[in-house]
Amino acid sequence: MSGPWWRPSHLSLLALALVVVYAAEEVIEQARTCPERCTQNGNCNAETGKCNCNWGWEGEACEVDRLAACRQTPDDPGSCGYLWPKHCECFRACHNVHCPAPEILGDCTHELGASDHDVRCWIHADPNHAINSELPDDWNTSTIWYDRYTPEGSRASYDSNPDLRAPKEKWGMANWDGVQRAYPLSDCPNRCSNGRGVCMKWEHKAMQECVCHKGFNGTDCGTHDDTDACWFTTDCLGRGTCRSGFCHCKPGYFGMGCHRTTAFQPVTPGAVPDLRSHSKLKIYMYELPWTVAFPYDYNDGQFGRDPMYRAYEWFMMHFLRDNATRTENPYEANLFYVPMLLYFYIGNVRDPAPQAKWVIKHIQENYPFWNRSGGRDHFYFMTGDRGTCHASRWLQDSAIKLVHFGLQKRDMGWPDISNKEYGCIQVKRDLVVPPINQFLDILPTGAADYYQRIQQTGGRDENRTLLFGFAGGVGDGNIYSGGVRQALKRHLDALNATGALPPDVLFLEGRTPNYRQLLSTSKFCIAPYGYGWGLRLVQAVQFGCVPVIIQDWVYQPFEDFMPYEEFSVRLPASSIPSIVELLRGISDQELANMRLNLAKYYRAFIWEREYGGQAYEWTLSGLQRRLDNLRAEHIRRRHRHRRRDV
Repeated sequence: MSGPWWRPSHLSLLALALVVVYAAEEVIEQARTCPERCTQNGNCNAETGKCNCNWGWEGEACEVDRLAACRQTPDDPGSCGYLWPKHCECFRACHNVHCPAPEILGDCTHELGASDHDVRCWIHADPNHAINSELPDDWNTSTIWYDRYTPEGSRASYDSNPDLRAPKEKWGMANWDGVQRAYPLSDCPNRCSNGRGVCMKWEHKAMQECVCHKGFNGTDCGTHDDTDACWFTTDCLGRGTCRSGFCHCKPGYFGMGCHRTTAFQPVTPGAVPDLRSHSKLKIYMYELPWTVAFPYDYNDGQFGRDPMYRAYEWFMMHFLRDNATRTENPYEANLFYVPMLLYFYIGNVRDPAPQAKWVIKHIQENYPFWNRSGGRDHFYFMTGDRGTCHASRWLQDSAIKLVHFGLQKRDMGWPDISNKEYGCIQVKRDLVVPPINQFLDILPTGAADYYQRIQQTGGRDENRTLLFGFAGGVGDGNIYSGGVRQALKRHLDALNATGALPPDVLFLEGRTPNYRQLLSTSKFCIAPYGYGWGLRLVQAVQFGCVPVIIQDWVYQPFEDFMPYEEFSVRLPASSIPSIVELLRGISDQELANMRLNLAKYYRAFIWEREYGGQAYEWTLSGLQRRLDNLRAEHIRRRHRHRRRDV
């Protein structure tokens, strides 16, 4: 070895070695043990030493069935739905699940909690009968029916309240969504596989039938179907078995998808070692108990989701398999993923604040990492129609939100927007990601082949004979689409009335069975938003139609690091009266160049890898940029003088 041993390169290696030793001394890989029999109904969380239970179960070893009153039989996974009337005690127990701490949260975390006090229910006439929700064969004489449950839940509270009694003609019928009638299991095929579904007759059906719980299908609910039950990994990564939304893992594995195998503990109890990487993105995902966040069976037999809101599910599916980015060591993580599962609780339009508060409260009380940064290095999805627009200001100002709607405007005139400073998002912190297009008639099955041909033709496509096309709802007022759809319709109607509407311009109000053809034959596709975010941009890109984005004050997916000017046209709403002339003025060569650039970026707008999608990878890149912004203090803590409305 030539030269002095202490030269700078050697000192760097020595410093690196000291850091490794120091890190090794601060944190060790160590699995904690759980109470005996934990794995009968749950998974042993080796990180916390607590048993992560299946839905409805609690206790040190998941031995307490908190929702026993909701199950018909031991084979019934249980449901808190209201389409099928259950034992009154079930609805009282469900209310406690849906509305766990209203005095703190201000409202229920699950939208069903707002209406559960009006559900029809029953109790057994025999006070000694076991409390469950199996409707007896002789239910007409052995049950007592009420129009709603009482919060007290005692038999005396019902007996002392004759006004609660339901009229006989309403027995067997739910009064939530209301025209279906309940039947005993014995009146349906194979007793719905002993309670894996409920026996129900819909008003429009001639006979009663089994309506299966999440994870089962078939005429008698005898077939396992985990496609929707464990969408994050239907086979639990081969390490466990799906049980109606819960991955019951083999010993040694734990986590939402049985993806966890290791656990790390600080050498000094209570210490929070800081081993965060400064060069590589490392994300730690919290494992939340079912009482905090769980992919619920929304209602009896109703557990599907609108496919356009499932982008965050695809992120989860990819993330659980991403062993390069995902870390099981929270002390080396530089970002923290909070799987709030908001859509399962509030759908696409309800208030996200109660569920978000509930999850954050759990994290603050059980982990040290949120409080360390004020949540600034945490992220979660808010994929509702308007993302964070109606969220509390403290929610907007804390963690990184992944949204589909990137509206940022001071002093917005929309009702119920309390944040006057920036509206809905902070683009240095929050990340706009594309929604997913899963409509079967326009799946991007041919996107890769199309763009390969476009590259071969130099960007030219002689099949595109329409100047521009649009099909969809128009709405009214200036809030829906920012008034863009309405203004476009008025302008084109006026042209049509004078005979000046060009034949290569097509505007269709409402749905059309030829939407795929419209996307494939238009040179430009109009991409406004709707009530909140829309799918027009994603669909246009996936079919090679140059998007014309008319969305004032709205940032598009990945816009802070994707060159939209290379493959799209941005127009303000005020330019709509000149839209035909403006688009006609774009030359064929300019249009060909835009298509060639679309070929560079279209994969960022597709989540499914079978279609060549790279939306997950682009999302990680966006998160890396947010991490860089955080380090550069572009994302500052909230001003201290602001009141924290938690």
